[in-house]
Amino acid sequence: MRILLADDHAMFRSGLRSILERRFSNAFIQEACSCHEVLALVREESWTIAILDIAMGAENTLSILPEVKQLRPNLPVLILSMYGEKQFVIEALRAGAAGYITKEHTTDELVRGIESTLSGRRFITESVASNLADYFSLEQSVSPHDSLSARELEVLRFIAAGHSVSEIAGMLSLSVKTVSTYRSRILEKMNLRSNADLIRYALQNNLVQ
Repeated sequence: MRILLADDHAMFRSGLRSILERRFSNAFIQEACSCHEVLALVREESWTIAILDIAMGAENTLSILPEVKQLRPNLPVLILSMYGEKQFVIEALRAGAAGYITKEHTTDELVRGIESTLSGRRFITESVASNLADYFSLEQSVSPHDSLSARELEVLRFIAAGHSVSEIAGMLSLSVKTVSTYRSRILEKMNLRSNADLIRYALQNNLVQ
């Protein structure tokens, strides 16, 4: 069993590696800390499963997931993320992820997710599944931020946290013009007029801590 484990936090990777080594004692585990390293390792070697953090520094793993699946169509990819919002889950599954687990869940959930994806089934935790069920329910009222893409929601979070357009551009490795375009789209989609409106909305809807 060959496991590719990617997360930009060394301490988290170490803890996760220990869990995997206890559960899968014969597994070979290779660590990566960036999207660039993930792609390089996927190109060079075959893997039984890839466990990828969704956000590694300024990089978003979902942006490389289609390429990962193109390089290794049969490689099951399990997304492990701090984000539980519907946009991230839906985009990950559409991009080819075999499973999605938020970091708040237990070790047992992670092991179940790995075993499920290795058996060819998709895996999402019950809380995420419930969230998606609500999202697709015809009786469920759609919130304004539900219309945003995963990247737009990410930009909204940064704006709501008080970061400037130039700061966000630096953190996401994007141009200032691109971030400004995202901001304009967010305002238009949500029918808001200013950063103050965005911040107020984000706080009211628990989109930022």
